[in-house]
Amino acid sequence: MDNDSAQDFSNGLTQRNSAIIAGLGLLVMVFAAPIANFYFMSQSVVKGDIAATVNGLQSNGTPFLIGTFLLFVTYVMDIIVAWALFWYLRKDQRALSQLVAWSRLIYTALAFVGLSSSILAYDLAVSLSISNLFSESDIQTMVFAHLSAAKSMESMALMLFGVHLGMLSILLWRSTVTPSWLSIPVGLAGTSYIGMYLGKYFAPDVDWGWLILFALGELVLMVWLLAFGWRKQS
Repeated sequence: MDNDSAQDFSNGLTQRNSAIIAGLGLLVMVFAAPIANFYFMSQSVVKGDIAATVNGLQSNGTPFLIGTFLLFVTYVMDIIVAWALFWYLRKDQRALSQLVAWSRLIYTALAFVGLSSSILAYDLAVSLSISNLFSESDIQTMVFAHLSAAKSMESMALMLFGVHLGMLSILLWRSTVTPSWLSIPVGLAGTSYIGMYLGKYFAPDVDWGWLILFALGELVLMVWLLAFGWRKQS
């Protein structure tokens, strides 16, 4: 084992451990994010009816809180996955691996900003002190503003996530520790994220929901890491 590999083993992660950590992190996100967005958050946020949304948060905000917690877990997993993938892919592409890791961390930071807006919206809806200071219509307006800000930040974050996946696909193509074909589903996933959220602004009348099928491409990387990636040695 050369000096660089020995240093990695003593101060960082081995390829075996980094593959397992990255794969498990992606696995947690596979369940946490969809359950949060499509089950718990959808119960609390009534599209196009801010009055019903505020009333729902005031009467039973538990689903909303569970959803925000699961999103928090998802974003924490993003940080861990960025760290683990850096160690796994850094062997012969250190600079590009760093760029890919930092792009995921920046995406995660933007996602946390959006999540904080959602939490502020909840606080405005249920706070007794706020309700004593403002009228119901004012509270609805503020809640709507924060939920809209959260949605806009989420869109910006996910577009950046698409760019991250595009760079990750290049890294996978050039890496000697992963098969080059992994870059294809990951690259398609990145393109789908960018397409969905740009399409929402430039072609709002078009249904871009079918692109979500390509967004599942990152799952292929997760399966490969858990099935084969951990078997590689530094």
